[in-house]
Amino acid sequence: MSKKWLACAVATLFVSAGLAISVDASAQQRPKASATKATAKKAPARKAAAKKAPASKAPVAKAVPTTPGVLAGLAIPPGANTLGAHAALYASYAADVEALTIGSITTGRALTLSTERIARHLNSDRLALGVVAYGAAWAATQDEFVSEVRKLEARIGRDALIAKLRTEIAFARSLPGGEQAAQLAARAILADAAKIQEEGDAFKQAAYDWQKYAWAKVSTSDSKARNAALRTLVAPVPATEAAITLSALPEASVSPQTTQARATSIQRSVRLTNQTARDGVTFAEPIRAWSPIDRMVSLAALSAIGGPVDRKEDTEALMRDPRLVSCVNSSRLNMQMCNAATKQPYERSFCLAEHPLGEIAKCMAKTVR
Repeated sequence: MSKKWLACAVATLFVSAGLAISVDASAQQRPKASATKATAKKAPARKAAAKKAPASKAPVAKAVPTTPGVLAGLAIPPGANTLGAHAALYASYAADVEALTIGSITTGRALTLSTERIARHLNSDRLALGVVAYGAAWAATQDEFVSEVRKLEARIGRDALIAKLRTEIAFARSLPGGEQAAQLAARAILADAAKIQEEGDAFKQAAYDWQKYAWAKVSTSDSKARNAALRTLVAPVPATEAAITLSALPEASVSPQTTQARATSIQRSVRLTNQTARDGVTFAEPIRAWSPIDRMVSLAALSAIGGPVDRKEDTEALMRDPRLVSCVNSSRLNMQMCNAATKQPYERSFCLAEHPLGEIAKCMAKTVR
């Protein structure tokens, strides 16, 4: 009996010990279980935040539509061609730069309007094409070059010549008179670039000078609205008169008189600089081969045989220099970022000086390198 009792007592002891071990083990696992529950509770909160993120971005996307390329369907005025229409885009930008007057700016609003008037030209990559088209208009005033292009067309045919101009950008410049045509284009572009840079330097200095005036130091909280407006500004359409003037084909009978007449008509369209300024341009080194200047000379050759009238696709392909397009687009983005960061009017003068003026001037200066 005593043995049976002892066996029962030992069995009970082992069972109790087992329960105790089981209880301790479950107790040690509880923190892990509670941590898992806590994680599970927080997860939905993170998911909810993720769901809300797109909602916060939506208004920005609606308020700031994509504007580059708004002139994708560029309207060509009657009597003009695609080369003249693009050159007129540059002429419009140059006219707005020429019209800038620091002395007339006496309020923050006036400075904002001046900034927007220049910056709107950056909202289309066709300004870059316009620079090339404008240089081509000057290159086409070289009589010997125009004459040689027409002789070559007579020998190999129009289609063959156009194909060669498109596939070999530097070919036209190798023709007699081609180097002189390249220099005419380069002098016009570099002279204008220097004038645009001069305007930029003046507005950069004004950013410091205006800090002594109360109107230039008034802090505003409308930077987001101003930047949204800046992004949606539409570049101006080509001026009809300038588009027609810059579309004029070199005369069939070339002579010094016709060259002078054509140069004079171009000068009337873009008055940023004059002949004296162009003659004063010096080249530190030869114009680099396969530069945007070569595209201008090729376009001048195309113009000599009437290509811009009926070969729009070929003309625009020659006008589109990837490096120049990228440079103008970079200026646009930098202007938007600079403008978004401004809080006082005088700061906007610096943005105007640095990007739609100074940066574009540098883009143009790089065409020879």
